[in-house]
Amino acid sequence: MSDMTEEFDFLKREAKLRKKANLQNANPEGWTQHTEFHWSRILQGDRMDYWPSTNRFRYRGVTRYGGVEGYIRNRS
Repeated sequence: MSDMTEEFDFLKREAKLRKKANLQNANPEGWTQHTEFHWSRILQGDRMDYWPSTNRFRYRGVTRYGGVEGYIRNRS
């Protein structure tokens, strides 16, 4: 049982580090920052919500992960 606990703790630590790095690398230009972890902007008349720590964004009712800059570039 302790092996699973150690693995789970390792995964939690790695996820924290990944989220922190994602947050530091996120570009806030053009975004309205509601909190440190939740940003939004208007894209083609619809609101896009973005959570930079997890690279998750929601646009027109669909949630996607990763590549928000490319997604915006393709829609502009």
